[in-house]
Amino acid sequence: MPASDTSYLTWMPAWQIRALIGERKVTPTQVLEHFLARIAALEPTLHAFDVLDVEGARAQAAAATRAVEDGAELGLLHGIPIGIMDICFVKGIANGLLGRQSPAYDEIGVERIRQAGAIIVGTTATYNWPVREGPRNPWNPALDPGNSSRGSAVVVASGMLPLAVGMDGAGSTRTPAAWSGCLGLATTRGLIPYVDYEQPAFRTTSNMGPMARNARDCGLLLQVMAGRDGRDIISTQFDIPDYAARLDDGVEGMDIAWTDDFGWSKVYWLPESAEIVDFVKAAAFGLAESGAKVAQIDDAWEEPMPIFQLLSKHLSGMNPVSAGFDPVAGQARFEEIWGPPKTQALPLTPPSCPPDLSPAEEYRFAAERRAHMVDTLERVLAKYKVIISATTLLEPRPFQEWGYFGREFAFTSYLAHTAMMNVTGYPAISVPCGLRNGLPVGMQIIGRQGEEDLLLQVARAVEQRYPLPHPPFAR
Repeated sequence: MPASDTSYLTWMPAWQIRALIGERKVTPTQVLEHFLARIAALEPTLHAFDVLDVEGARAQAAAATRAVEDGAELGLLHGIPIGIMDICFVKGIANGLLGRQSPAYDEIGVERIRQAGAIIVGTTATYNWPVREGPRNPWNPALDPGNSSRGSAVVVASGMLPLAVGMDGAGSTRTPAAWSGCLGLATTRGLIPYVDYEQPAFRTTSNMGPMARNARDCGLLLQVMAGRDGRDIISTQFDIPDYAARLDDGVEGMDIAWTDDFGWSKVYWLPESAEIVDFVKAAAFGLAESGAKVAQIDDAWEEPMPIFQLLSKHLSGMNPVSAGFDPVAGQARFEEIWGPPKTQALPLTPPSCPPDLSPAEEYRFAAERRAHMVDTLERVLAKYKVIISATTLLEPRPFQEWGYFGREFAFTSYLAHTAMMNVTGYPAISVPCGLRNGLPVGMQIIGRQGEEDLLLQVARAVEQRYPLPHPPFAR
């Protein structure tokens, strides 16, 4: 293979690229230029980036190449190109979604990624408009890739970059990962610390998370971002494990729970939902052939979104507020360009809260129902190592039909199985488990707080059993 041929890098795992850089078989500059060429070829159709910082990335890569030549100690991500979701603060890159023209600092997760030697190529698109094309699904560009970590899912799934960072507020690393065909991890609350000095707030229901094409890369990025930091009042204080240590331990003898609907979600099932659930269920029970002991459970939780909304109402500073994010206005602008949708979305269910409660009584109602969710999770996870479900009940929708924010689909069928982990702060990962009608389907794996290494172990077993081809548009 000629030295100038870097085509082998496209689908190579990030951890292998990092090994080649350390062995001086390829330079960070060569790696970056390869992926910039991929971006140049695919971005005009996939529209995955908000800000593409080519000049800045080249300067970072040149410095990373010099560090290798000088024999410097290299970080875990040295020379690896990465995209950061545009809701995260990246020093010097405009953040229109949160109204910062040029943030003066990296937020903590980004700071750690930079310190580990990664090359930040730019920020990936969510809903930061003026009106323009939104990200498209790499399996079929006529389809949407999902909500808000959509750009990060697309750059990873299409091979434009080996790694990306997402943000999960109600499922937003997991659901676009399911639709786009990659892994998305929602982490334990406080595992990846956060601080905003200009607009102080706690990330109590949202969290940064890695997005990658394989479990080992997902663990590599988590290894860099996770761990205590005294700047964050809700930062976890336990020591983080080696996320690669258990990856290949498999699921032999592991007790795994399967739930069709968490005891409530069928109210939001659409015609394709039963087929999706059956597809993921067959894949979950297929882990028995890898030695797992999979059992169906009938434990019932309750709809998390009303509790999410009530807690947000009563807890000030619960999450960073985006002044520029307005789903109603965004949908109106969307329809001015692409026209109104041809399908009807489900009506939103109002919060299941008794009327005429005082603010204190209303907050107590929400808090007690959250406690029931946590208690049920703990009871089930005391018997089973993980809980598995379908990630989302929807198949990818056409770009025009999904609209600016998925309309009412977003808070009903789309996020039905994911939002509970944001309300409770428990970790969950979505991993592809095969193709249905030529499109990827996501399996959600839920575990106890701080057990991301176990989730990655199970995800690794899933990806070994159900390998996914590359998206046809991006080959």
